[in-house]
Amino acid sequence: MGETVDLLLRGTVVNVTTGTLEERPVAVDDGEVVALAERPARREIETGYIAPGLIDAHMHVESSMLTLPRYGAAVVPRGVTSVIHDPHEIANVLGAEGVHDVIADSVQTPLKARFSVPSSVPASHLQDGGATVDPDAVAKLLDMERVIALGEVMNIPGVLTDDEDVHAKIAAARERGLTVDGHAPRVIGDDLQEIARYLDTDHESITLDEAREKVAAGLRVYLREGSASRNLADLVGLVDEVDTRRLSLCTDDRDVTDLVEFGGVDFAVTKAIREGVDPVEAVQMATVNTAESYGLPFGRIQPGAPADLVLLSELETWNVEHVLIDGVVDPTRRTGEPPATELSTDTVDFGPVDGADLALEHVGPGPVRIRVIDAVGGLQTARMETSVPVESNGADSTGRLVADPAGDVLPIAVIERHGGNAGLGRGFVHGLGLNRGAIGSTVAHDAHNCIVAGVSHEAMARVVNHLRDVAGGVAAYDPETDEVTALPLPVAGLMSEKPLSDVKAQFEAVAATARDLGISHAGGLMELSFLALEVIPAYRLTTNGLVDVAAFEHVDVVVRDTP
Repeated sequence: MGETVDLLLRGTVVNVTTGTLEERPVAVDDGEVVALAERPARREIETGYIAPGLIDAHMHVESSMLTLPRYGAAVVPRGVTSVIHDPHEIANVLGAEGVHDVIADSVQTPLKARFSVPSSVPASHLQDGGATVDPDAVAKLLDMERVIALGEVMNIPGVLTDDEDVHAKIAAARERGLTVDGHAPRVIGDDLQEIARYLDTDHESITLDEAREKVAAGLRVYLREGSASRNLADLVGLVDEVDTRRLSLCTDDRDVTDLVEFGGVDFAVTKAIREGVDPVEAVQMATVNTAESYGLPFGRIQPGAPADLVLLSELETWNVEHVLIDGVVDPTRRTGEPPATELSTDTVDFGPVDGADLALEHVGPGPVRIRVIDAVGGLQTARMETSVPVESNGADSTGRLVADPAGDVLPIAVIERHGGNAGLGRGFVHGLGLNRGAIGSTVAHDAHNCIVAGVSHEAMARVVNHLRDVAGGVAAYDPETDEVTALPLPVAGLMSEKPLSDVKAQFEAVAATARDLGISHAGGLMELSFLALEVIPAYRLTTNGLVDVAAFEHVDVVVRDTP
């Protein structure tokens, strides 16, 4: 029978290596699986199912607004034992030093965070960010412990045009035998064939045809179910068409409310099952498939693998009884308060603003024809043109372009907040639905400047100045109560060190105020945070003005005066 082991588990093994369910014991000793067979044990546990711990194939912990130790406390009890974390948001604020610090934070949680090195900092030349991570810095970070990939390559034009820096970063990963993650929204045809020479994965498909073509080109495709982008239902048909071992599940961005109420990548697993995916295949897509993408030793149940396991009473509903990481049962129950983060809490640096600072001036009467960001839901935007009034200042022929609330066209601004050149972009957005007040955030992908939208410029200024005072966060201002509701996020202007329940409660208070103000979409606050992301079509606003993403250049907000 062999030597006595630490733990013997009995139940139905979800064998992701063979794709089968098997009634057999699992022997665990010294943190690893030593046998799928009977062994004398110091402790035995009977359960319904024994599955590998889940791995989130691609995520940004910053989107949860929690530090990594707090995030681990939230997801480990749900059976998520590892994440592939791209600290792209931290890097845009704090550079390579921030990546070092978040990796240092990762030792404070039993969650096995593995890291991809941000490859696109800044995302483009079209916006002022907080840092630059050049090819030399990327190469040094790729040598760090716990680093397993080059992070999502978002500069697809750079890949296609042989940009020297982009290809130097890819080459550095290849020299080390590491995976190169991709970010290729709407990339198909000849362009897809070219980027597939250099990239290994993609998580940006939103249609089945797009995902199908990417698999055919050799990419591993990640089906995303996040808070801002919920693509799983649209892509799940791929499971019946291709070898599912080429598919993984990821969350990308998950806000704190969804995290608490529905979970992380475990929610993607149960949703896939509800959509008709075989339960074992669904678990494969969140375990061994991802492990094989990055050469990780866990994500499977076999002798010699780390004992990262989930014990379930039911498989299809993912009803967790116990979680093991390196053989430790329910490890988050043993951890107390994490120590203070290594990350900076002093990153919001700009002067006070007033309403006039946030307004676009115009000489002459209105209405004025303008280009507008059409917030159509999720990460996507569309181009739009409409007319807005001109509000005279009463002194001369100069006025300001103002909101058209009846048409749901509101002013929006992006303010450089990293202590740099104080760039300030002004524009208009359609589709947010606000009928009074303003909402704003220092979470504004990817450069994470301060973004604000509202019915009046004065309301916008109230939000901006409050965020400045609290060192960053998310806020909503209601002029009827003359109050700002806020979730302070002082860690890099992106995260809080407070307990999960506190962050959730404060975020929900801001979301409730935003709903009272009329915000249209359930994910409106997170949607706002992507309106400055100048690498996803079609229009975006940066610190330097309105961007036409297809042309990859700034364009004027004003089209022409309306006669």
